[in-house]
Amino acid sequence: MSILNRLGRHVFAASAVVITTAGSAHAAIERWECNLSIPATSAGLFINVQSRVTGTNGAAVLGWDFNLYTTSPSAPSLTMYGNVGTRFMREPGQFGYAVGNLGVEQDIGTEQFVAGLFNPEGDAYSAVFNTSGQSGVGNWNLNSINYFGFRFAANSGATHYGYGRMDVGVNANVRTLKFIEWDTTPGAAVQVVPAPGALALLGLAGFGRSRRRR
Repeated sequence: MSILNRLGRHVFAASAVVITTAGSAHAAIERWECNLSIPATSAGLFINVQSRVTGTNGAAVLGWDFNLYTTSPSAPSLTMYGNVGTRFMREPGQFGYAVGNLGVEQDIGTEQFVAGLFNPEGDAYSAVFNTSGQSGVGNWNLNSINYFGFRFAANSGATHYGYGRMDVGVNANVRTLKFIEWDTTPGAAVQVVPAPGALALLGLAGFGRSRRRR
């Protein structure tokens, strides 16, 4: 597909959102239970986080924030392309051009941005998977739940921070974006918090659903 679809600038679009308060009078978390199967194609899926609009053609998704796709359908992979204003986060110590699989309670916000943990916008980044011959900091896991962090420009143009849960199957081409959470307060940090049903899978049965704000 044309790379122009991945280079389009944000078009501000009006959308209705439901906001729930979480842990602080000054913070509100927007949660989208999207449950999106990501096509194993070179077009993949374009996503507008705030408007909750998706599609397989960037021109049809006004103001899309990121594009999740497979570089080569014959070779399982997961690539993430951030539009203007969107950046994906790495784990500390992880090499560049990778999207980190973030740990539970990981903060995602201005502090991490200033520390240089966000990749540049307008480029493609890969989820690197642990295999029998390769493992490393921030790598993703097959047959597992993985979390990725991002910052994006909302329809107002303000910068917001969020994260998503990606459930990956037997290979990188089998993946479902289960939910996205982002803070509706511009610049406010979010924290990776697993859904209650994911605690046992992560071996964190005693983990509390706290959201620390910085």
